[in-house]
Parts: sequence; C-alpha cells; structure tokens
Amino acid sequence: MPSRAVHRRTVLRAAALGPAFGLAGGCAGLGRATGLGESVRIAVSWSSTELAAFQRVLGRYVDDCALVPLGDDIDAALGANPTGRPDIVALPQPKLVRANRDRLAPLPDEVWHHDFDALWSPQLPAYGGRHHAVPFKLAHSSVVWYRRRLFVEHGLDTPRSWTDWLDLNERIVERTGVAPLALGGADGWLLARFFENVLLRHFDDTYDALVAGERGGWAGRDVRDAFGMVAEMWGASGALAGGPERALVAQYPEAVLEVFRHHTAAMVAAPAFAESVTRSFGVPDDEIGTFTFPSAAGLDGRLVVTGDLLVLTAPASPAARRVLRHLCTPDAPVPWIRDTGGFIAADPETDTREYSQNLLELALELARPSNDLQFGLSDTVALGALLQEVLQNLLRALAAGTEPGEAAREAATAMADAGRAAR
Repeated sequence: MPSRAVHRRTVLRAAALGPAFGLAGGCAGLGRATGLGESVRIAVSWSSTELAAFQRVLGRYVDDCALVPLGDDIDAALGANPTGRPDIVALPQPKLVRANRDRLAPLPDEVWHHDFDALWSPQLPAYGGRHHAVPFKLAHSSVVWYRRRLFVEHGLDTPRSWTDWLDLNERIVERTGVAPLALGGADGWLLARFFENVLLRHFDDTYDALVAGERGGWAGRDVRDAFGMVAEMWGASGALAGGPERALVAQYPEAVLEVFRHHTAAMVAAPAFAESVTRSFGVPDDEIGTFTFPSAAGLDGRLVVTGDLLVLTAPASPAARRVLRHLCTPDAPVPWIRDTGGFIAADPETDTREYSQNLLELALELARPSNDLQFGLSDTVALGALLQEVLQNLLRALAAGTEPGEAAREAATAMADAGRAAR
C-alpha cells in the first residue's frame, strides 16, 4: 500500500477513534430534541453530499448524534477499543460483520424484515437466533450510465453482449470524438466492480467458487479470461477518457462528471449511487440512460449488488437502539431518496414514488424474483482488497505501454499467487 494511504489511515484512527471521538463532525445538543439523554456516535463511510443526506435521514435524532465519516477506513471503527468505539456503524462490507461479531450487539428483533432472508441471510447469518447487522441501503452495481443525447445523435444502441460493447466503443471513437469510457481508477473499488461484473456475468461458477472459498479458484482459466476481457477493453486505443494515465488519478465522482458534465466520455460503469453525483450538478434525468452490464447467454439475471449495513457495537445503549429503530423504519430514507438520489432502500416497504425514473428501474430490477443478486468479491472475500490493488496495477501497466494481454497475464498471476499463499 502506498505510504500516503498508510498515513491517511493512521491519522483517521488517531483522530476519529481516540478520546475525542464524540467531537467529530456531527451534532451536539445531548437529548435536546428527543430526550435520549446521551449522544449516539455513528461511524459512516459517506462524505459530502451523502453525509448531508444521512443527516436528513436521522430526522428528529439529528441533534443527538455525532457523525464520523471514515471513508474507506470504516473498518477502523470496529477495531477501536471499547471506550472509543462508536455506537452504530454503517458497514459497506458483509465480511466485516463476520470478522467482528464478538464486538457487536444483537439487533432488536423487530428491525429484521422477513423479506431480507432470501438475499441477506447467507451473508448475514443469525447466531443463536439473533441477527447482528441489518440492511439499510442497496446499490445496483451492474449498471453502466450513458449520455442519452449522444447515443441518439449518433445512432448508437446499447450493447447486449460483450462483443457488442467492444464494437460500440469503436463506433463511439469513430463517430463522436469523445472516449467511450470514463474510469475512476484512483478508487480501487470501482475497478473491482468492473471486474466482478465481467466474472459473474460470464463465468458465474468460478465467481461462486471464490465466494465459497474453494481452493485454487483464483488460479483458474476463467479468472485469466476475465482479466483478459477487462484489459482488452481498457487497453483499446482511445477507450478511456484521458487515457489510462488520467484514469489512474481520477476518482469515482470525477469519472461520472466526465460523462455528464465535461462530456469527455460517453459511458461510465458505476453503482446506482452515481445518481447522487449527477443530481448534485443538476444533470436532467432525461439526459441520463442506463443499461445493465452485458452478460453471456443465460446469465443476464446474475447481478452484482453492494449494500450498507447497520450494526450496533457492544454493549449497545438504549439510546443507540432507539436511533437504530428509527433508521430501520420504511420512511426514514425517503429524504435521501427524494432530495439527493442514488439510494435504493433495502426495506421493501419503503415508498417507491420518490425514486427518479432511472433509479426506480434499477430498484425494480433488483427486486425481480428471477434475478440472482451477488455481493461484490471485494466486499466478501479475503483477497478483495488485493483485487483492487491488482486492477490498479493492471491499469498502471497499460499506462506504461504494456500490451493488454500481457497486463492481464500479470494481474491473473498476482491473484493466483496470492490465492495459493492464503491457503
């Protein structure tokens, strides 16, 4: 890991999880609005627009909560000693629940919805009949966003297969003068989502084997082929806005804006919460189109999802339990859905009328009974963080002029070696 990232993590742990934890960004006024009697500390991965949206979700409890935005270092919240640990944590990775169960308190029984069982129980099993994490926010992560007007003006159609997508990219380069893709390579998780979609929607048996922890999965041919497909697309001439060099330093919001604000790219693969970026910059909904990541025949119903889970740290106070109960009501996320966008409620009873048309379509696709939703590898498997690093190295190799096939072989070898070492 680069020294800068290590330094950032060190600072966050020291500043956010030390004795002054309760002074981190958020709210004071202990008990003033609701009579809780004490401040409830909530650690989240969100920042900026999404953090402000979550404050509105807190509603009447907002003045009784202290929010600590930890970004990619959210796991640090559960690693703190008990006196510095927050009361509630919004976790983006199911694997963190399993790894920290002894630090979590069982949830109030009434917050677990029976409709959660099919999707969430395999990832969030009950222990002793009690759940320790409740789904809060879903994100459809098999989405490609595109500039609708550009497609209409140049007679472009959305792709139905991987070959269609490669052909579409060539037509965009030839006809439009902009790059087909924007890519936020500075955020390794965004690269991982791209790879996960290629693997799940073309080689699903291998994807399932990796999730199950089967030995040798990372060394298989399907993984090598998936890296090859990714490298072929990213490494094509003119494919990435600004080239691989620019993609390496661009963050996820910048990639979205390259498509919808700066108009230097036609498409960006990003989860459903990308809508919060387009809305914050006033992009009209009718200028935005989406399509689902192309798949091999018969695998169109297998979708990558991500989710934010709420957990109570042990020992949970009565005040923290009351705030959690509020967050788990169907109406709680409506301000985020209505005012900010990019939020798909995990609770099936949340009113869908406030969704934009684009997000409603994505939410309905996730809710379709015939579809099989799978969490991203980077959120579920032990080598998830390494996968992000390997994909950044693949992009770095392309930027240095390495031929796509060779860059893919290097990436596949790195993952295979790590898989063997992890046995």
